[in-house]
Amino acid sequence: MILRSLEQIIHYLSLIFVNNLALKTKDLNIRLTMKKVSQSAKSYSNNGTKLSQKKISVYFTKGISNSSTMNSTIEINAVNRETPRKRKISKDTDLTRVKIAKCDNISDACSIKSIHQTPRKQRLAIGNKDNVIDIFNSSGKNNDTDMAINETISEDIFITEYDWKENIGTNEYISTTCKSNKKQIMEKKALLQEIQPDNHLIKENKTDHMKQSVFGDKKREGIHSEIESFFTDDFKDCFEEEWCLNTSQINFNSLQRCKIIDVQREYNSILLTVNQEDYGTSDTTVRCSGFWKDAKVQKDDIVVIQARKENNQWIIDNSSGFLIVQPDALISGTTVSGALFCKRKAVLSEKFRKMESLPPFMGDSTPLVIGSLVHELLQTAIRKNISEVSDITMLMNSILQTTDTCSLLYASKISLETCRQQILPYVPKIREFIQHYLKDKSQQGINNIKNNFKGRIAQIRDIEENIWLPKLGLKGKIDISAEVKVNCKQKIMPLEIKTGKPSFSLEHRAQVILYIMMMSLTGQDTDTGLLLYLRENNIQEINSSHPEKRDLILLRNSLASYFVPKSSEKLSNLTSKSDLQMLDLPEPINHHNACSKCTYNTLCCMYLSKDSSIQLSETNPLVELGKKILDKYKPSHIDYVLHWISLLQMEESSQSSNNVTRYLWTLSPEKREAKKTCICNLKVIGKVTDCDTKYRHTFVRSNLDTQFSNINIPYMEFSDNEYVLVSTNTRINLSAGFIAQRKEDSITLILERDVTKYNINEFFHIDKYSSSSLFSGNLANVGGLMSDSEICEKLRDIVIDKKPACFEKGLPYPIIKASARILQNLNKIQQRAVLMAISAKEYLLIKGMPGTGKTQTLVALVEVLHKLGHSVLITSHTNSAVDNILLKLLHKDIDFLRLGSSTHPSLRHKSEAYATANCNTPSSLETVYSSKNIIGVTCYGAHHALLGRRTFDVCIVDESTQVLQPTVLRPLYSAKKFILVGDPDQLPPIIKNKLARKLGADESLFARLDSENNTIKLTKQYRMNKSIMYLANKLTYNDMLEAGDTSIENATFVTPSKEVLTKEEEWIQKALSSDISDSIIVLNTGCTNKLKENYNLSEKGYLDSDEVNSNIWEAVIVSKLVKTFLKVNAKLENIGIIAPFRAHVSLLKKVVAEDIEINTVDQYQGRDKEIIIYSCAKSITNFSDIREDLEVLGDHRRLTVAITRAKHKLIVVADKRTISQYSAFKKLFYLIENKNIIDLDNSYNGFCWKNLLRIL
Repeated sequence: MILRSLEQIIHYLSLIFVNNLALKTKDLNIRLTMKKVSQSAKSYSNNGTKLSQKKISVYFTKGISNSSTMNSTIEINAVNRETPRKRKISKDTDLTRVKIAKCDNISDACSIKSIHQTPRKQRLAIGNKDNVIDIFNSSGKNNDTDMAINETISEDIFITEYDWKENIGTNEYISTTCKSNKKQIMEKKALLQEIQPDNHLIKENKTDHMKQSVFGDKKREGIHSEIESFFTDDFKDCFEEEWCLNTSQINFNSLQRCKIIDVQREYNSILLTVNQEDYGTSDTTVRCSGFWKDAKVQKDDIVVIQARKENNQWIIDNSSGFLIVQPDALISGTTVSGALFCKRKAVLSEKFRKMESLPPFMGDSTPLVIGSLVHELLQTAIRKNISEVSDITMLMNSILQTTDTCSLLYASKISLETCRQQILPYVPKIREFIQHYLKDKSQQGINNIKNNFKGRIAQIRDIEENIWLPKLGLKGKIDISAEVKVNCKQKIMPLEIKTGKPSFSLEHRAQVILYIMMMSLTGQDTDTGLLLYLRENNIQEINSSHPEKRDLILLRNSLASYFVPKSSEKLSNLTSKSDLQMLDLPEPINHHNACSKCTYNTLCCMYLSKDSSIQLSETNPLVELGKKILDKYKPSHIDYVLHWISLLQMEESSQSSNNVTRYLWTLSPEKREAKKTCICNLKVIGKVTDCDTKYRHTFVRSNLDTQFSNINIPYMEFSDNEYVLVSTNTRINLSAGFIAQRKEDSITLILERDVTKYNINEFFHIDKYSSSSLFSGNLANVGGLMSDSEICEKLRDIVIDKKPACFEKGLPYPIIKASARILQNLNKIQQRAVLMAISAKEYLLIKGMPGTGKTQTLVALVEVLHKLGHSVLITSHTNSAVDNILLKLLHKDIDFLRLGSSTHPSLRHKSEAYATANCNTPSSLETVYSSKNIIGVTCYGAHHALLGRRTFDVCIVDESTQVLQPTVLRPLYSAKKFILVGDPDQLPPIIKNKLARKLGADESLFARLDSENNTIKLTKQYRMNKSIMYLANKLTYNDMLEAGDTSIENATFVTPSKEVLTKEEEWIQKALSSDISDSIIVLNTGCTNKLKENYNLSEKGYLDSDEVNSNIWEAVIVSKLVKTFLKVNAKLENIGIIAPFRAHVSLLKKVVAEDIEINTVDQYQGRDKEIIIYSCAKSITNFSDIREDLEVLGDHRRLTVAITRAKHKLIVVADKRTISQYSAFKKLFYLIENKNIIDLDNSYNGFCWKNLLRIL
């Protein structure tokens, strides 16, 4: 409390003093926790204590000194939180808990005052009801004798909030907190007896955790003048200083996000020491007991805590408080509620959630599909205010004809008529529900149902409201958010819709309770929810008690421990094979029927067989079921699947640290934009237009924020068709959608909902989204191998057991005749590759070395297969690789269908959207899909419904050496035979986790199966001249490469304007020499790290860049080379610049002004240019840093890709001494003649750094 007036303080202290004198032997326990507001605040000690603090201490000691015995202590806490000093006082004090009431108005609070005047022994304690608040002493020793006083308080009094306050004092110090017009007053019992409410002068004084009032200045009668004189003289200097309450402690009355500093586990509790670094709070201790004592937490974990304060300590126990662990792992409400039956299935289904879409696992999904469509029908009818049967029927027919519905029915193999017949019975039920609850037209059928909800829905707030709540670690989509009128009161409720038989099961109730919790924390007045079973219009109000909420949060916490990836450090500590293969899973249930039908029973039994910590009884159905299931598979099959699951888990742990989704609630929009993951402070312009079932928005930058006054959109890492989230400062993920168009000053999104309807007076922010679907898809692909089906058995034999490829002994004459014309333009090796692919029974590998005409060969193969009437699935790791083949087929007038949204502009008329634009039934959709014998899609897009319905004759995987083994499996499930194409000596799959790479995660399926029997090699190359080919052969290909013809072998960089080149410095003339022996040049910069000592570039702003992975000195050299190439009439499109790091690519784009292609090695895979400049960037003096990027500059395969992109000229810019520390480059420099290595020293060969830097 801030003490503003000397007289007010005199009155305040004198009241306490008089009370102590009058009560004589009454005991008082006072705990002062005060924080001195001063720049020179000192610790509480004998030498450093302020005189005013000592006087207050002395005063309170005097006030108690007349007590009879000296058994207890008075405790005074110092600012520096050292051990409190204690002084002996009278006998045991009456430690109290006072329940503070917050009322709607002063009169309500003051009407309670008569209750205060009752002698303590005659008092009636409070009942445990929400609208009656105990304002009396509630000491622990008398709790059991207190009685309810509901009758004492008038029914007209409305108490809105209450809270417990600890150790406020004896029953002579009773306070009531009242709220009126957003003000609160503190009233003392003595004042209530003598001062009427209208005599109060209320002054609001705010701190971080409390609001209190200061009483009016009316002088108290009966106070002896000597006492007032004593106060005035003895405490005068106290009141000249400013005081405030200690606010450094965290207030856990509401949910608070904190970091664990220390964990102490005791017998029946766990003691957490936490702080909030961002808010400068001091370390605070929280004791967790009861069910919370086993929480899986450790030092440095982030948690969310709500607790109550008892005896000056924050407590979480079975009756109050929450502890949310791993709050950044947002778990859906449906997953949590589903885990009530079987936690093990909940974890497996979340991790392997795409497994049910694989052909071997596709079962009857009719109930789920019908339920989903009925949801949509009811929600749309409510949104459009449709309430008659005929109109609802028309709406149903309209929904059944949408593209999304057709795709859903096609994927589920449900006919339109079957679907319509199953939805029709719900139409009158929807009409009945809307009429009764929304139109307030009572329906007898609903009234006749026992215990049905009696209220009415006054307004629909939202439909499919998306809530992400890191405070609880939960997320969910609420079917309907409704404003409901119950007993003349209105409140917001979630309405959960079910289409099955009414059961009001624990799972369904839990889902509603979770939504209640989430909605209440978004600022809505929500304490109950509605659960509707539409089939019979059975609807009940679901209440939520603390035990239910507690148990659901505990369940959510237990799931989080399984969903959050293990840290790389923990994984690196796993050494044994069995430890590495284990997946953390809950214990299984004992339910024969459920376990035998479970989609994940094979995975469940596999892990049970490896888990020695779980001992099942012989009666458990999984014992017999496990033996029956696992006997079908070899131990090598089980080991392979478990091994790859563990590798994927390792990779996920490495990439989870880069998960940008958590930035949505941990960083401001401006900080997220600085990290290039957000476009912040936007507003919607123009009209939001309907786009099928989506909404088209155009956003522009708001210029109201001075920091972001530039109207241009900073796209940075964003791209077209990217999935993004739209949020505000107060709501995370308001809607999600795709980027439709990017302009310099605007960005257009196709969103799931119209964000303008919320009337939000805030800026919008567009954020990148880190989806876990790639990992779950890969896990599903691996787990799917254990299906008991013909295709999976074949894949196990090939992929796991490495069954050799088999071929037909001879091809029939008709096949040879049909392919003759097509193959005549290929060389003999290419022709042989095509014929071997046709004769292969199950699979073939084609090794396409650089420039060997791999794409041309594949196009010829597709053309032959198409002529033979075979269906072909063309897939690859990237969209560009798929489009590259399809573009060549387009020129040959071969029909095909391109699946996916990211397609080449020239292929839009072959896209799925174009082909299915007029399809409004599943049968018409099937007709289109079945009519296309050639389908193009990426490996990640292979979970498309079409691949679940069709099996192709041949699957061709281009660039397969860049694809993870689990990723490439998905298209193989949908083919009788597959052809893998690639080069294992070029880029491998990208794996960030070092341990996973060490254990083989970067081994592609091509590399796994590569052998003389299984592989045919394309060796005639049509790209590089003989100098560059020689380098590639000696560095990587062991002289297997040969020139396709002499013209390519002797091709060189031609300089049309030689006279221009002669005017340049000598080092430039050598670098750009057109002599074939000078096709490869190394420009040795020396250690550029030392140059900044002699040249000041700070004023140009370039030294602020990443100096480790970018190099401004190399950038100016590259810029000079490009300018000179253009001077001698080289074409921009014939020049390419490659860099190993993105930071250096960004710098090069900034320095090299010309519109030239600059990219990383990975982006140049499959590309070529006449002239390639490779800038290595790295220049250091401490070679111990070399270890950090062995997978980039130290990767032999990346260097192979870089040098084989060049046709006629290759220039490497590098600090030769630094780069030679990498073995691949050391070998490269050894192979290059000394005359082709040019040292760039000042005044040597006309080189001058000072002149070069003028480019900047």
